[in-house]
Amino acid sequence: MEPTTYKNRINVIDLIRGFALIGLPFVNVLALWSSNINLSGTQGDIWIQRFLYIFVEGRFYAIFSFLFGLGLWIFLSRAKEKNDRPSALYVRRMLILFAVGILHQLINPGEALLVYALLGIPILFLNKVPKQVNLIIGIAGVIIGSIFGAKLLLTFPLMMLGLAFGQYRVFQSYVKNRKKWMLVAVLSFVATSITVAFLWQKAPDDGLVTYMEGIELTEAQMVSNRAFYDFADLSLALAPFFSVFYISFLVLFEPLMGKVLSPLHAFGRMAFTNYIGQSVILVIIAMFIPVNETVVPYMTATITCLLVVIAQIIASSYWLRYFQYGPLEWLWRCGTYWKWLPIRK
Repeated sequence: MEPTTYKNRINVIDLIRGFALIGLPFVNVLALWSSNINLSGTQGDIWIQRFLYIFVEGRFYAIFSFLFGLGLWIFLSRAKEKNDRPSALYVRRMLILFAVGILHQLINPGEALLVYALLGIPILFLNKVPKQVNLIIGIAGVIIGSIFGAKLLLTFPLMMLGLAFGQYRVFQSYVKNRKKWMLVAVLSFVATSITVAFLWQKAPDDGLVTYMEGIELTEAQMVSNRAFYDFADLSLALAPFFSVFYISFLVLFEPLMGKVLSPLHAFGRMAFTNYIGQSVILVIIAMFIPVNETVVPYMTATITCLLVVIAQIIASSYWLRYFQYGPLEWLWRCGTYWKWLPIRK
């Protein structure tokens, strides 16, 4: 049973995955530093908080979930071509991811890998279902999940959509269908622009101040907090417009700017390593912040996450000059195929 090689990768998928990975730490830091991160009282902090909830929260997670379903289809389809036991390989792959997810939960409660591993099992059976069924149920699930504003309800439908896009081989022919992608990009841009204007006006002026020891919330701030929760739910419900626009924009630009965007390709190819790495780095930094004693402004947290992402992009590009896979990607492959595989180029 031979694994597929990195040469068979679809570049635009790595690009989209890398882009999605950029947004994750800016949201995860809110949970990982929850004892310290808060508004500092400046208008800049309020705008950053608002920006994150409009452009990032729920948008990048949706893309990541969609790509996970697509990646599962790619693995199964290629495993069928080269192996006589694709289902066994797939289940072993999900079991390894489940184990990693449990360990990752220890430092990042609520992380995605454990959920992905559990939901990945039914995808094995849905892969045998007609693509039209997966597409329709996936779209319906995303609409219903968005209406209820529940991120967890969106995960599986998004994975089903990724599976359906794989079955339709959408990304294998994306260059030929450039006009269709252009139409999607234009329509989603218009919808996103209208949504941004609407959400920016709906966001309360005082933002969301989290309760912390030593910080007393005024009645006005509690009213603002309740308004912000409503705004956040509404923003999450409208997240699909942003995700579609981000994906279609990247699909259009990848053929034109492939070399310029190559660092982002590398970042996406090492998504497993970088996703875990982001949690580890942010948790280590949090260890040096006194709990409930120091307020970390949104500005500081955002700059920190930006520096982490830049460092990871540089490190990923350098690593993949000499190696075929990221370290965790390589271990995952070795465990999947139950043998040591070459990692150096």
